[in-house]
Amino acid sequence: MTSLPNPTELLIGALAFMRVSSIMFSLPLIGDSPTPVRARILVSLAVTVGIFPVLPETWYASVGLDMLSFFTLLIKELTIGLVFGFAARMLFDGLVMAASVVSYQMGFGTGSLFMPDFGGQMDSYTAFHRIVVMLIFLVLSMHHVFITGIFESFKLIPAGGMTITGPLAATLLQISSEVFVIAVQLSAPILVAVLFTTAALGLIARTVPQMNVFTLSFPANFFIGLLVYIATLPFFPEWMQQHFYNGKDQLFATLKAMGTL
Repeated sequence: MTSLPNPTELLIGALAFMRVSSIMFSLPLIGDSPTPVRARILVSLAVTVGIFPVLPETWYASVGLDMLSFFTLLIKELTIGLVFGFAARMLFDGLVMAASVVSYQMGFGTGSLFMPDFGGQMDSYTAFHRIVVMLIFLVLSMHHVFITGIFESFKLIPAGGMTITGPLAATLLQISSEVFVIAVQLSAPILVAVLFTTAALGLIARTVPQMNVFTLSFPANFFIGLLVYIATLPFFPEWMQQHFYNGKDQLFATLKAMGTL
């Protein structure tokens, strides 16, 4: 006759599953709407089962068995996952915003597509750039940064030990502000090329008034911007690798700001 599972272990497993699943549902790629909910639940369950045997004992030392305290712990674990997922998404939003900054200047502002995983309209250039970023992200195995962050969260934050403090707010504010810095850095070559192209066309308009420079500016900005994008594309993997390694430090700083064992 098999013995029944220990109720305490079931509660600990439920708390761990709540934290892992909330992170999985908030992360980019796997947390996007095209990914089936069942797949996200199964991945969360698999990760929970994998890390459950190696959970530090200090993580669940203060787990209570009464319903009120357990419900409070569930809310805190959910909040931990949402904060971690928000910080992880900021790493991708800066990369996508870089394409949005230059797409209008290149003439893609009038053509938009509906991206289900983005949850709204997106111009074709930004959609293409987003796909390129995702492929590079997967090829470089940068998803290991998120998996490592999930495991480290159990070392740094005890069950129900999340606290909203000033350092946490400052860390999230810094991560959010760097989205614009990343967008400008990544889009700078194309912006400069389009700026010089526009200046050259303005000079042509002054010297040759008979030429319709306004009509010529659309294909010129398109081809110049696309050529610069293709020329800088080989540098993306190394730049993105450094970007996500720096983002790993930011993710760990967010976890440390929420609570330390």
